[in-house]
Amino acid sequence: MKLFLHLKKVLFIFTITIFCFKYTIAQNTDDKASDILADSIYAMLNSKADSALLEKSFAIIKKQRRELKGHYVNLLFKYENICRNNNYPKGSMEALDRIGLQYRYNGVYDSAEIYHKKSLEMALKLKDSTQLYYNYNNLGQVFRMQDFSVQAIYYFHKALKISEKLGNLKSASYTMNSLGAAYVVQKNYNLAMLYFKKSAKIADLRGDKRTVAYNYGSMGEVFMYEHALDSAMHYFVESKKIIIELDSKKGRAVAEHLIGQAHFAMGNYKEAEHFIKKAIPMHIKDNNTRYLSLCYAYLGKIKTKQHINDSAEYYLIKAQLLAELVHSYENIILTNNAMFELFKETKQFEKAIEAMQKSKAFEDSIISIANAKELQSLEIAYETDKKEQQIKLLSAENEIKSQRFKISLILILVLLIGIIMGIYVQEMRKRQAELTQNKLRQQLLISQMNPHFIFNALASIQSYMYKNEAKKAAVFLGNFSSLTRSILNNSSQDSIPLNEEIDTLRNYLELETLRMNGAFDYQINFSKEMDTEMIFIPPMMLQPFIENSVKHGLRTIGTGGLITLNFTEKVDQVEIEIIDNGIGVNAGLANPDKVYESKATEIFKQRLKVLQKKYRNITEPIIIDRSVENKSGTKVLVCLPIIME
Repeated sequence: MKLFLHLKKVLFIFTITIFCFKYTIAQNTDDKASDILADSIYAMLNSKADSALLEKSFAIIKKQRRELKGHYVNLLFKYENICRNNNYPKGSMEALDRIGLQYRYNGVYDSAEIYHKKSLEMALKLKDSTQLYYNYNNLGQVFRMQDFSVQAIYYFHKALKISEKLGNLKSASYTMNSLGAAYVVQKNYNLAMLYFKKSAKIADLRGDKRTVAYNYGSMGEVFMYEHALDSAMHYFVESKKIIIELDSKKGRAVAEHLIGQAHFAMGNYKEAEHFIKKAIPMHIKDNNTRYLSLCYAYLGKIKTKQHINDSAEYYLIKAQLLAELVHSYENIILTNNAMFELFKETKQFEKAIEAMQKSKAFEDSIISIANAKELQSLEIAYETDKKEQQIKLLSAENEIKSQRFKISLILILVLLIGIIMGIYVQEMRKRQAELTQNKLRQQLLISQMNPHFIFNALASIQSYMYKNEAKKAAVFLGNFSSLTRSILNNSSQDSIPLNEEIDTLRNYLELETLRMNGAFDYQINFSKEMDTEMIFIPPMMLQPFIENSVKHGLRTIGTGGLITLNFTEKVDQVEIEIIDNGIGVNAGLANPDKVYESKATEIFKQRLKVLQKKYRNITEPIIIDRSVENKSGTKVLVCLPIIME
């Protein structure tokens, strides 16, 4: 068995070597064309050119980067050297950033960091805000690729601040997506989801479907980490639909393996294998070794779950070789953890311990490097911030000439900021105290309403038991039990899902219908598109109006009564219509001796005053006599705020 696996490993390495050899031979013709193109650009650069010709040369180098192949970076170095010698700092700055970018694409992150920082140094001197955005964003990407999230977040926030000042929505959207990815590494899923949603919203407004798709994929990953697998699968599938529509080959590969990962998490191992294997040829074509390693690792995990242990070890060896080839610590840890599970399954305990030790060693290594990088980044950040203050980042005209004046201004600003912060903190505490007081008042009013509500329901049960058979009374008591449970559960809540409020109202209406021997019927209507489980509203706000409809509007009706509840979702509120076909509010007012206003209605008015202090979009209910529509009855329009949980 060991000999078989060793032969498989040797065969895999041999296959990669042969593939590279054939690929090299196939590229000879293209290389000649690349040499000719490079020679012509070298000739342009060697001619003593002015800045306009230099910029033209740089534009050609950028545009032809794929055709230039190995010459691309060398030409960038040549261009940067000429710009420096000819006192053209803008060209030198842009070339250094491009060199850093190429090193990042090649996975040489230390060199990428060096050249991006050299470009950043020049951008600060030139006060070039656009270039500063690129430098900060690119540095963030360098650290993100190494899972150094603290440094990545620092630079992404700087880039985002500049893009927002420049009004560049496209750049802001890209950076928000990257920020979300960095927060995922920190397992700060709330902030990650916030930035993914912001990025997707901007991209959607711009018609940038590709970025929308990437954000959907990222949001799906967050849901997967939080074990909300149905939501994860939904976003992965939506992302894939957009990618197919855009015919994005690279994005398609990622979409396939993400769906495969979701199926694996759900325990659907055959489906997981199907999607992972669909992604592998695409990653091979894109030469994406990092994702290829990830896919092989998941195939190994799948085979382990299926108890096909030989294949599992084969795939995991492939995954480990590729992960080590591109120095992907994340995939190395993933693979070693998978090997631990495999060896534990096959009772190879020494190998299992060895795999776990390797995984732990790499995790410790990442933490150690990240800490060192973080310290270094903090020092650099301090120096960078000082330079930004000195050059007045986006204002070249208002430079401070006197160092003494600078110090005085900074001291004044610090003093002002301290005063403003003190006032702000005081106001926040005052506001928090007011909100806390309102919350307590709100809970008190709800607790006052609940005994009244229960008392009315008990009265209905008593009346029904006097008039009807015991078996039917038992059914009535069952409904009342369910209703009572809902009331008790909602008593201590500031907000509840809309579906729970609807269930409570349905129970109440069912009880009243039974009590009145079917004198009226009811309907509850809402759109299928409404996600009633995710919409939160204040509890027990609608029952008083329904109680008035039953005990006031329909009190004299014999049969054929109808109460209709219509729920409609608006931007930040839910609109509810409560309609009955009773005597109408005007007829009731004409006979004041019989007008009924429940205790719950009085409490509703008090609760409304409290809620209006917290939510500006909550308004007084509108009561309409339907006689104006040539119909009988009353319509009540209530708008409740959607409360963000």
